Amino acid sequence: MPWRNKCHAIIAQECLAAYRAVNILPNGRIRKRHVPYSTPALAEALVSALDKDDEHEAKRLFLLHDLGATSLI
Repeated sequence: MPWRNKCHAIIAQECLAAYRAVNILPNGRIRKRHVPYSTPALAEALVSALDKDDEHEAKRLFLLHDLGATSLI
């Protein structure tokens, strides 16, 4: 169960970072209208691991997240 909690936390963290990158202006103000953002690949892979109940794949993705890898290969 703890790996599922970590999955949810990383998914939330990655999606929030993607949202902020698109919807917060360089001067720190929020845009007046919402701009759609794409879900990061790491978050999509973690959701897939949760759906399949694949603990080993999730832990592999945790390592990639901790290392700051830019590719999921």
